[in-house]
Amino acid sequence: MGALVETAIGEAFPLLARQLFGNVRLHFDEAPVDRRRLRSVIFGECRISELEAGSHIVFGDRVARASHDPDALKILIQSKGASSIEQGGRLVSFGSGLPVIYDPARPYRLANHSDVQLVMLQVPRRAFAAETLSCLATPRQPPRGMWGFCQILSATLNSSLAEADNLDAVSRTGLGRTLIDMVRPLIDGGADQDPDRPDVLDVLLQRAQTFILDHLDEAGLSVERIAARMGCTPRYIFKAFERKGLTPAQFIWETRLVKARSALELPGERTISDIAFAAGFSSSAHFSRAFRDRFGTTPRDHRHAALRALKGSERLTP
Repeated sequence: MGALVETAIGEAFPLLARQLFGNVRLHFDEAPVDRRRLRSVIFGECRISELEAGSHIVFGDRVARASHDPDALKILIQSKGASSIEQGGRLVSFGSGLPVIYDPARPYRLANHSDVQLVMLQVPRRAFAAETLSCLATPRQPPRGMWGFCQILSATLNSSLAEADNLDAVSRTGLGRTLIDMVRPLIDGGADQDPDRPDVLDVLLQRAQTFILDHLDEAGLSVERIAARMGCTPRYIFKAFERKGLTPAQFIWETRLVKARSALELPGERTISDIAFAAGFSSSAHFSRAFRDRFGTTPRDHRHAALRALKGSERLTP
């Protein structure tokens, strides 16, 4: 399967593309060679690649299902440029962040009519039923009702690439399995598929919670900012947090209060104001009111009680 992370720039681009994407032929226009860039990362049984290049055509007429990569279904999400793919007598135009799904084991012709930037996900064909694969004789695009889901998928792929160097082998393998489950609504295809199925929203919920925990000290943390970082609309953030029976704002403030309460229970020289600001509160007065409403006591009284309990346990220790 090759190295976990592979990159190519300029003249090396076509060679690496053939190694990763099957025995394809690439025909480039006269765009500068130095604008060709490719980076590809393996996540378990999946591969995510990001590339940019000038206008070019990919001929997949000699693809052989003899290795891992050509034996993978492909999902392309193009953030820049206009392209089209012809396969099985059907021509599909795509771009503007809307995915196209196809089976590269069947001959195809992919034309990038302008400079392009895209991310590609390859998932193993063996993860899907024969009935599903038989329906991929021609390229497929998701129905309109799944466009919000596609935004979530795009953000997940891009953030996975961004964090790839920080993940160990076990994490990459687990993420690969998650990606396979995540794209089933797209590959299984049918208009009856529900884009809000739990596995999709659970992935979004997990990512949103992680983002909140990493930015909890920022007073300006908002649903709109979380949605922008996740690559979806605020509506999907609200739907994801419905799984916890909370609104995003309730989760943020509850997490801030619990974090602050834990900090108050630790011995040290930190002031209550320092703890409040570190937890994302804009003022110590706001923090005190919220803390009293949530726990029925003031931050100062809670700290004193915690320190008395700590001293008492120390005296009892033999």
